[in-house]
Amino acid sequence: MGMLAENLRSALEALAGNRLRSVLTLLGVMIGVFAVTTTISLGAIATAGITSQLQDFGNQALFITPNEDNPRSTPFTDADIDALARLPVSILRQRNVRGVARAGSEEVPLTVNGLTANAPEVDRSIELARGRYFSDEEDRRAAPVMVLSADAKEALFPDVANPVGRQVVVTVGSSRTFYTVIGVKAPLTGAFSFAASASADVPLQTLYLNYPSVTRGEYPFLPVTVGLERDLGDIEAQVDAILTRRRGADTFRIQTIEGALSLFDTITTILQAVLGGIGAISLVVGGIGILNIMLVSVTERTREIGLRKALGAKRGTILQQFLIEAVVLTLAGGVVGLLASIGMLYLVVALVPFLDRVVLSPFTVLLGLFVSVATGVLFGVWPASRAARLSPIEALRYE
Repeated sequence: MGMLAENLRSALEALAGNRLRSVLTLLGVMIGVFAVTTTISLGAIATAGITSQLQDFGNQALFITPNEDNPRSTPFTDADIDALARLPVSILRQRNVRGVARAGSEEVPLTVNGLTANAPEVDRSIELARGRYFSDEEDRRAAPVMVLSADAKEALFPDVANPVGRQVVVTVGSSRTFYTVIGVKAPLTGAFSFAASASADVPLQTLYLNYPSVTRGEYPFLPVTVGLERDLGDIEAQVDAILTRRRGADTFRIQTIEGALSLFDTITTILQAVLGGIGAISLVVGGIGILNIMLVSVTERTREIGLRKALGAKRGTILQQFLIEAVVLTLAGGVVGLLASIGMLYLVVALVPFLDRVVLSPFTVLLGLFVSVATGVLFGVWPASRAARLSPIEALRYE
């Protein structure tokens, strides 16, 4: 133990005597550990944040789309929806068109979404900041009313606190229609804020009336919500059976929140592997730097090594001394890299809206420290062995 303490003291003195060289050498290890730790942790943080957002949004939801790979697949119809409506679910009929909206002197591109009045029940991201949503009765009589998204409100009425009751003119092709604003949605938050755009919801029958080019009774997708008390797997099986009987097998796809999360996990795993590989390259570069400085250190201290051997130092003692120097150097780089990584993680969570907590597992911390120590051992063995093999007579004669 006394020899170990002496070797540790000698290693620290040697590194302190070449501060600038030591700092520059540990930068490679620091960057590598920082990259590996940050990428692994960012993947876990992003997965946790988006998983939470998606589960809040639709943990009891189905999203049905035609199978584009099957030429027999066609858009869904009112008859399909009526058949599914016998199940304990809520289904949203939705079509949209692209146009240009004007309110006073402001003119902006606008997506006009034609929806049924149950949209807030099916789409849980819909929250109102002002006014109200349109009713079934307004949908039946094709009332010229609209509910603006937060982005559309800011674009069309930037200086108006409450635009409810104001008029908006929407031009789609040669059609020019006046709408009365009856509500404004709250801004999308979290992961869904990236999908925010200037849009407006209008009754579906109003969309059909004003834009005859939109085919009635055809829908490119079907959002379906299921009550929290229901078994989602059982409902999914029943939906699959009904649509298979009506449309044929393999003509549609049913997506659930679990499927979306599985896809996201796959993507984050691939990104972690790629970025972790880049971090590993940094560690290799840092290891080469360790190898270089240790070889230089052995050369500079050849006479010292010879003197210690002449005084009785064993080969293992010399080997231990230089290995300790390499491990201390890389461990210091690893600790600095970990601290920098933790700081970066807190900064990212503070800046990104849908990330709500830092996820840093003990495994990741131990991995960072292990990698830094392993780098020191791996790239320090050869220089340490070279020092240990030096002949004391030749070392003492070295100039």
